Amino acid sequence: MTPSVVFRADAGPAMGGGHVQRCLALGEALVEAGWRSAFAFRAGTRETVPALAASPHRLLALDGAEDDEAARLSSKIGTRCDLLVVDHYGRDRDFETACRRFAARIMVIEDRPGRRHDCDLLLDPTPGRKAAAYRDLVPGGCRLLLGPSYALLRAQFVKQRQAALARSRRAKPARIFVSMGMTDPGNLTAAVLQGIAAGGSGLAVDVVIGSAAPHLAALRRLIGELKLDARLHLDADDVAELMAAADLAVGAAGSSSFERCCLGLPSLVVVAADNQRDIAAGLNGAAEVLGLNDLAGAVAAGVKRLCADAEARAAMAEAAARLCDGRGAARVVGELLTPAQA
Repeated sequence: MTPSVVFRADAGPAMGGGHVQRCLALGEALVEAGWRSAFAFRAGTRETVPALAASPHRLLALDGAEDDEAARLSSKIGTRCDLLVVDHYGRDRDFETACRRFAARIMVIEDRPGRRHDCDLLLDPTPGRKAAAYRDLVPGGCRLLLGPSYALLRAQFVKQRQAALARSRRAKPARIFVSMGMTDPGNLTAAVLQGIAAGGSGLAVDVVIGSAAPHLAALRRLIGELKLDARLHLDADDVAELMAAADLAVGAAGSSSFERCCLGLPSLVVVAADNQRDIAAGLNGAAEVLGLNDLAGAVAAGVKRLCADAEARAAMAEAAARLCDGRGAARVVGELLTPAQA
């Protein structure tokens, strides 16, 4: 009998699209393994992550009161599912327990310990995360999948990895990849571009951002004013290819950190949200973390420094590639096929 999975995640201009993106990566792997899938979400999600509408998942739009959401989700599904995957800061043990009536197993994707969960598996890709962080937050039989080896990346990153790592990075960098999140509500991209322009490196710039980003119009104007050799990629589906073609990157220290690591891309990263602090701290030489104070100046100095130091770029690339190989989704599929321990 064909197994079924239901994903529960949201996206929006303020929260970005990271939760949905990593669920889509796992969904891609499960569909490839023969699972039937559905994706449950609230208003704003489909507009923020257009890739959701183009995905093979059955789409379940939710509304109504949040405290009644489990019942509404059950009604939308219309039957039991083999697995419910919850990736949501606004859902915890109460919601998950209510979903036990229709979900045979529950998996939670988390990256900031603190909430209690009623789940059978919990995935946290944060580098260095220890089981002790969840000891009192999950049931005793919960299987913990911790660290970057379980980071959920789309198959396109694994496909690009070998070529990206094998090719010799140019002695003089020529391209830089910039992505400060799908919606970048703080408009950090503007400061990053100002820094690249001020540094006078002459780098060609690929900027990836979502069409729902609140500062998109201002960003277009800024690119024209700075006269950068920059191209704006909206809702890009070829992110791995763009990263593989780059020599450097500037990005937010969220889930996309693992994408850059998979491809061995030397990076400057910025903590754009509180939940990114632990990821940034665990990059361990795979990236240089910049502060938000005078971000443009920090970017200008960081890009100049890395452009002039081929050895530093090589060391950073090697550390990044060691941290994450991009096969996390396949490992999770394997874990789901492994019988639960008694």
